[in-house]
Amino acid sequence: MEVTGTQTIPGLLQEQSRLQPDKEFIVFEGADGQVTTLNYRAVTERVNQLANALIDDGVRAGQTVALMVSTCPEFLISWLAINQAGAVMVPVNVFYAADELQYLLNNSDSVGFISEPRFIGLFNQVAAVCPGVTVRISTRPGPGTDGFRLLPDILASASSACRMVAVAPEAPSQIVYTSGTTSRPKGVVISHRASLTQGISVAMLLGMTASERTCVVLPLFHVNGQYVGVMPTLTVGGTIVLIEQYSATNFWLQVRRHQCTLMSIVPMQLRTMLAQPAHPDDARHSVRFSFYALLTTDDEWEQFETRFGVKLVEGYGLSETLGICSSNPVVHGVTKRHCIGLPTLGREMRVVDDSFQDLPVDAVGKILVRGGAMFSGYYKNQQATDACLRDGWFDTGDNGSIDRDGYFHFFDRSKDVIKRAGENIAASEVERVLNEHPKIFESAVIAVSDPLRDEAIKAFVVLRPGESLTEEEVRAWCARHLSKFKVPSFCEFRPSLPHTSIGKIMKYVLKLEEKNAPKH
Repeated sequence: MEVTGTQTIPGLLQEQSRLQPDKEFIVFEGADGQVTTLNYRAVTERVNQLANALIDDGVRAGQTVALMVSTCPEFLISWLAINQAGAVMVPVNVFYAADELQYLLNNSDSVGFISEPRFIGLFNQVAAVCPGVTVRISTRPGPGTDGFRLLPDILASASSACRMVAVAPEAPSQIVYTSGTTSRPKGVVISHRASLTQGISVAMLLGMTASERTCVVLPLFHVNGQYVGVMPTLTVGGTIVLIEQYSATNFWLQVRRHQCTLMSIVPMQLRTMLAQPAHPDDARHSVRFSFYALLTTDDEWEQFETRFGVKLVEGYGLSETLGICSSNPVVHGVTKRHCIGLPTLGREMRVVDDSFQDLPVDAVGKILVRGGAMFSGYYKNQQATDACLRDGWFDTGDNGSIDRDGYFHFFDRSKDVIKRAGENIAASEVERVLNEHPKIFESAVIAVSDPLRDEAIKAFVVLRPGESLTEEEVRAWCARHLSKFKVPSFCEFRPSLPHTSIGKIMKYVLKLEEKNAPKH
């Protein structure tokens, strides 16, 4: 039997609610500065009511319900209610364009859509070609919500009795869509058991207790917010502090106001915090440390830890590993800067060559992971699942090395993925949109350095004979079909692109040229 027994995610909530009904579970500060506090009992009652409404609306065990909601209590209530109804939550990136939303809804076979009013107009653009989505709920009243049930109405009328549809621990809890090397995102299937196992693993790694007040300022539709913030905090019966909108000016005021003890940030946030004027209270707070990922200069690292009195704990993870799969030790062990640390509890990691043979100390090769909390596979994509799994080992698509102490070091990505302010962007997805333009013959997209957001997107475009376009027109085309963060920052028109003998675009040539060119 696994360490989680036969427990599921909504079962864990019900258990914590029985143990400590009056304890604060969610503290939410909205973009308007208003603060809402919900204890475990109040959250559980709302989850029961929404789950009952979904069941009564015909949602059945194993069916999928998409959730397009920002970082707020309604996201957590909806996730837990969908699972309590036996269904599978499909979180939607709130920056999606209509084309991306249409693909996700249809590919995931979603029968329901829960949204904030501001995203309903986007849904209405694609509703006619997403006929399977019959259950439609808005988190609150607002313009354009006709045809949507209102969550406040559900909470005012639905029974609060606990009706939990039984599913196996191995059943999916959610499907997270993640950018990879294909032109369309893949659905990462994550089970209840994997989610609970990761909650235990991260809680142990970070030394979390019931007194934890975890600040979640990263999006809840990503695994970082879910599995560094929510699940381990629910595991120990702590308090989740949700910050709807990140502001470098207000962040530390919010951390102090809500007595946060733990957080997770990305480099863009670190750099914008450092850009604020120093304040005598900068290090006056209760935060023990912050989980962190991606490279940062020694100077930035030193400045941040010294000024804010917060230890940065560097680690590594992917959607397929439910976030953290390796980390520098927090409670016991040596922390190494610019190092992704040791495998977390229950994990194994290797560095191998192209023949999957283990490499010696300090040699760079593929990073493989297995054990512990892992995804169940890619939804309706057995080919992609088989391509990345070998004898139970998951090929991350990243390269790294192991030092003589057994610590892992990240080197680079072998997948064609661009990292922009914490978001993964598949170059091929941007290229697909570019190549669909009637005036564009072919394109190539690469990452270029961005001092604030880690990497920016540059597109190299070859036009069809006799055609003309401006950079602004190219970006406008991309903005119609892609999320804002996927739109190229730079566009360079070329008469041709370098190709191999079999016609493949030689991106390494473009990257080398860009590296040696004057900075943007």
